[in-house]
Amino acid sequence: MTVVVIAPICWYLPHVEPTDDPTRPATLWNDAWRGVLFASARVLRIAEADLIAREGFPLTWLDVLAQLYDAPEDGLRMQELEARALFTRSGLTRLVDRIEAAGLVRRERVSGDRRGVRVVLTAEGRRRHDTAFGDHIRLIEREFGRRLTPDQQMAVADALGRFWHDGQADREVEGKADRSAEAG
Repeated sequence: MTVVVIAPICWYLPHVEPTDDPTRPATLWNDAWRGVLFASARVLRIAEADLIAREGFPLTWLDVLAQLYDAPEDGLRMQELEARALFTRSGLTRLVDRIEAAGLVRRERVSGDRRGVRVVLTAEGRRRHDTAFGDHIRLIEREFGRRLTPDQQMAVADALGRFWHDGQADREVEGKADRSAEAG
């Protein structure tokens, strides 16, 4: 089972009721942060076990398949894949080796770049992604979505959506910088 660590700084702080004392910092942000950490950890543990039982591969594989699925022409350079990966950055080459050995991705040379390599989703990788992702989304809805009312889902989406969208913008900038550096 893959262990996901999400910078657990201050997760251990006790809950402190807000007071009217302006010298005492409010800890509502810490309660929200702990909620994110604990919700993620709980749901990801369940999702990991389910994915392995159903598809025979872990969340790290689904993450790679999903990143390639969402990429232009179903492929990314290794540096781009590393920047986009949610669950692993170290050991990505070995992870891609295992996914490639399973026939779900292949490596291709980048035209005009002797050292450039793209990782590309195979037809079998696309099929396995589609099957796994559909089941995965239903599990996330059941394990996460059912714990929140529609109003709470909207509040969480509004509050945390920025992290997701900012992350996409950051990855696009990083990808352009990587391509410029490689071309130069």
